[in-house]
Amino acid sequence: MTETIAQAVEQIRSAVLLRDPDEAATKQGVVLKLLYLAGWNTFDISEVVPEYTVEYRRVDFALQPRTPNAAFIEVKRPGENLESHQQQLLEYCFQEGVKLAALTNGQTWWLYLPLRQGNWEQRRFLTIDLESQKPAVVEQRFMEYLSRDKVTSGQAVTDAENLLQSRQRVEITNKTIIEAWNHIVETPDDILIDLLTETTERLCGFKTDPELVKQFLSRRVHALNRTLDGGSAPVSDRQTNTPSANQTHREGQGAPLPITLDPPNSADFLDALLRAKEAWIEESHNDGHKEVRRWDAFRMQPSSSVKGNLRSRPRYRRGAWRQFGIVSIHVTIECPPQDITP
Repeated sequence: MTETIAQAVEQIRSAVLLRDPDEAATKQGVVLKLLYLAGWNTFDISEVVPEYTVEYRRVDFALQPRTPNAAFIEVKRPGENLESHQQQLLEYCFQEGVKLAALTNGQTWWLYLPLRQGNWEQRRFLTIDLESQKPAVVEQRFMEYLSRDKVTSGQAVTDAENLLQSRQRVEITNKTIIEAWNHIVETPDDILIDLLTETTERLCGFKTDPELVKQFLSRRVHALNRTLDGGSAPVSDRQTNTPSANQTHREGQGAPLPITLDPPNSADFLDALLRAKEAWIEESHNDGHKEVRRWDAFRMQPSSSVKGNLRSRPRYRRGAWRQFGIVSIHVTIECPPQDITP
């Protein structure tokens, strides 16, 4: 039976991306595999050209170069922040007049219409994410915009232009906002619970039970759904501020940072932390080195969440820790025998 892109995505998630491959392995195990399943002859170097030269520089893959419907793909190592590489890729496209481009770190694929007017964000028409999107959705979008038939016929560019000019993105985004909000408040992580708990305490002076916070968020799910479905929600529910699409994307993108504690039980660790008033955070980085940082914990309370407090720090928030090259953190009461980073 012929393998599908959806099946390949499942395999890539478990067998490739979790092993933290380098850039070369990402090209072979992710990019070329998906291109092959999308109809490209990856063994024909005149069709899928590796290391294509553009004025003394090279783009990782050129699809059907020197044709009216060529496309460029630039590949970075997994976990690498793609934003800093947008200009480089689009400059390649300007030089060659390429209308379609993709920038990927294996997991995330940003698709562009490089010759369109506007800034980088306005030229990016779609994101494909192998980890957070359903495999069937990944397959559909990959085939629509990066399959051989759609690219070589020019249909991919036409469809991308139509996507940007239509209301389809707005409709899809609005539906996804509901899904994202429901996920956030139905299964709130420690950051959200801690934030609401601590803000409530600052406003009224009394500590609140985290379980009450969870119940409050659960009620807001039903209130929001009634409002969006055309029903009437209570005034207090209608006045509740919901996250914007951009905020949800910024704060929710990517997986949470892996955290281990010593002692490993959160309650035991918190008891020790409240006595010591400080702890030590040992960061493991993707290049193998480690950094140790002091955690001043004077503001921690018996009701505080240790991991939630850590993940609320700007350096360790979702979407941020990978940019610093951090793989995981290990938090101890006793200072590890290493140099301390301010």
